[in-house]
Amino acid sequence: MPRNEKSVPRDARNPKPDAGTDPRAGTSNLDAAVTAPLSAERWQDFLTLELACPVRVVYTRARRMPIQVKRVSAARRGIPGRLEVRMHSMFSGAPPDVHKAVASWIRAGKRAPRACAALDDFIATRLESLPVDRKPGHSRPRGMHHDLAPMAQSLLENELAQDFTGENTPPAITWGRRGPSRTKSSLRLGSYDPDPRLVRIHPVLDQASVPAWFVRFVLFHEFLHAVHPPKRSTGNRWIHHGPQFRRRETAYVDYRRAMVWEERNLTALIQAARRGAPFVPRADKPAARARTLLQRLLFPL
Repeated sequence: MPRNEKSVPRDARNPKPDAGTDPRAGTSNLDAAVTAPLSAERWQDFLTLELACPVRVVYTRARRMPIQVKRVSAARRGIPGRLEVRMHSMFSGAPPDVHKAVASWIRAGKRAPRACAALDDFIATRLESLPVDRKPGHSRPRGMHHDLAPMAQSLLENELAQDFTGENTPPAITWGRRGPSRTKSSLRLGSYDPDPRLVRIHPVLDQASVPAWFVRFVLFHEFLHAVHPPKRSTGNRWIHHGPQFRRRETAYVDYRRAMVWEERNLTALIQAARRGAPFVPRADKPAARARTLLQRLLFPL
């Protein structure tokens, strides 16, 4: 279940829904969703009423992230902020308890464990009944500076040599779409989509200033998601990085170096992705001090 990091103002005035859209009024309430599909507009009316702020709902077909929330505008001068909720079209047939769970999850996130559990159960059950898209993912491994194909081949011949055999073919690999990102405080350097079996690497890494060994590690991490898919724990929580996943990842030859490099440069990567600008890595501190000392010796004041 994705974690909602957005807060919803509780003291905003309730917007008045259109006539007949109040889910708690008469025969036109959301209980009808049990027998009839619920439109995105009805979801908007319901969530707007429940959360006391304008909400826009968009249906998607995203199986890996069935529901996502982002703040479109912040509250100011007594005007409530606006939210956009992107949810899989499976929610058109959600029962009333799931409607309330969605509102509770958006409002409180992990602080609403019952809502999270109800959403996890609903999503898992519906995903099992939905047809899976087995079309091969679009592969575009060659970037402007880094080619993912030889990296993947190296991984499949070494670290992953025993993982993709017989009919268990490795996922396709591609660079993500280029262009400025809306990200502010986090950045997904890679992703794995199990439906078309496709690994995507963020294009911000396709720069000469990003070391190839780091790109290879990110690719390895995403391949591991295909080898060790998420599992549900006894507490009905999805575990994406289980013990086996962690053991394989930490055993990677460049794991520690990759973690140090990522921690040092993540903020600069986020800024580069957001602005669509070149990435400038942070200088290694000992090397930077040595250069500064050399400059002072060569060019004294």
